[in-house]
Amino acid sequence: MIIIGIVGSPAGGKSTVAKILGELGATWIHADEIAKSVLEEPQIRIKLLEYFGSDFEDPYGKIDREKLAGAVFGDDEEKRQALKYLESLVHPETRRRITQAITDAHRSGRQFTALEVPLMFESHWDLVCDEIWCIDAPAEMRQEWAKNRNWTAADLRKRESNQLPLDAKKRLSNVCITNNGDMKQLSTIVVNRWSSLSRKVSSKSSKHCFEQSNAT
Repeated sequence: MIIIGIVGSPAGGKSTVAKILGELGATWIHADEIAKSVLEEPQIRIKLLEYFGSDFEDPYGKIDREKLAGAVFGDDEEKRQALKYLESLVHPETRRRITQAITDAHRSGRQFTALEVPLMFESHWDLVCDEIWCIDAPAEMRQEWAKNRNWTAADLRKRESNQLPLDAKKRLSNVCITNNGDMKQLSTIVVNRWSSLSRKVSSKSSKHCFEQSNAT
């Protein structure tokens, strides 16, 4: 199984690329979505409310993620400590679930898995990937897309400051995709790269079968 790691700038199109890969047949493992589900675990929720306060619970009895983000993303020491506490609660279970999802994808016979993890290099998930794709977009486009998530420009900057700089992500990646066109253009880029990878996998499989045949 080929694991494609998806990284890039916040609100730059990572999930869009991962979704396209999913439509092509890859298993899409979305770390943010997994982490969100972990937040709703009763024991995690109770500890978060004890630390941050009862006003971090929304009217539906769930953690208010927007308020939580405002409390942990930033440059001051209090927010850095709050982020460390949040990660200490959420990351172990998130990592376990991602590992299980990768195992399940492999057992199901899937040829490709798209692994989307915001802190790919910081959390060392890059070590399980066969390729890393870095997705970027112009700042003005990312700011517009961020609005759809109810992020302000300041929110976007805070998220950027808590991640590895984009230049470093690009340097550590195998493929860099600039998402500065429409959906059709982005899809064409992804499909072309997918096709190239698929040919390589098919070629290796054919070579392996030929070598096995000669050995018998």
